[in-house]
Amino acid sequence: MKPLVKYRGGKSKEIPHLINHIPHFSGRYIEPFFGGGALFFHLEPKKAIINDINSKLISFYLGVKDNFELLKTELSEIEKLYAINRKKFEELKSITPNERVDDENESLYYQIRNMFNDLTEKKYSEALLYFFINKTAYSGMIRYNSKGEFNVPYGRYANLNTSLVTKAHNNLLAKTEIYNLDYSEIFKMADKDDFMFLDPPYDCVFSDYGNVEHKDGFNERNHIELANQYKQLKCKALMVIGRTPLTEKLYGEMIVDEYGKSYAVNIRNRFKSEASHILISNYGNFAKKHFPQLEFEKELAL
Repeated sequence: MKPLVKYRGGKSKEIPHLINHIPHFSGRYIEPFFGGGALFFHLEPKKAIINDINSKLISFYLGVKDNFELLKTELSEIEKLYAINRKKFEELKSITPNERVDDENESLYYQIRNMFNDLTEKKYSEALLYFFINKTAYSGMIRYNSKGEFNVPYGRYANLNTSLVTKAHNNLLAKTEIYNLDYSEIFKMADKDDFMFLDPPYDCVFSDYGNVEHKDGFNERNHIELANQYKQLKCKALMVIGRTPLTEKLYGEMIVDEYGKSYAVNIRNRFKSEASHILISNYGNFAKKHFPQLEFEKELAL
């Protein structure tokens, strides 16, 4: 099945690169940096643990899991309201095509954004607020100000499609343990029969993935700590991360594959980034075959 939300760094288009590296496992699927969860939704594991430091994102998934009927009712209502507002806008625009026309969906967006930022009384569930903001913010951006408030403007989309949230997603998440913890706490839960997929913040300018919890960045020390803890895991674990001098040093002998990735990050529609992703595995060492020209340090000390 498809992911529920748009998420910076999402892996939907990269699944063909990932799927051949996933081992057989009899335990749980574990994902400590969940985000949009493209691989999880693709695999549909029978038993799973998912986690993310983004509390509002996790509130959304918990809403799909625990309050599905309420969420579907809210989604249906907001989609109908959005469609009515859009029809009014288009009718007015057809009458006065050269004049600015009020868009009631723009007002709705900022009302809901204020609820999302805890600035006004909430009329909807946390799950509805997150979904609406995710689907209607400008270019799908995630950005917070110095106060920790989401401040992306309205995206002016013609439609709001809430049919993406299905009973199948609810059924899958019902079998899943969902947490809002530091990744290190999830590492402690892993057993030898489990499989863990990691998609941590990258060693680059966009390393926070837009999370207010990572507004100070996922820095070099954080990456070193992650690498050292990764190497102590009891379970099989596959990681995807951007290739940089730091990640080469941290994971050299564990690199099993590499592929290119082009990011189109909307910052005034003028930024595009080319990147190379590497796959890290603790259950097979193919680094010499894939990267014979490279010599790596095994580990950096804290």
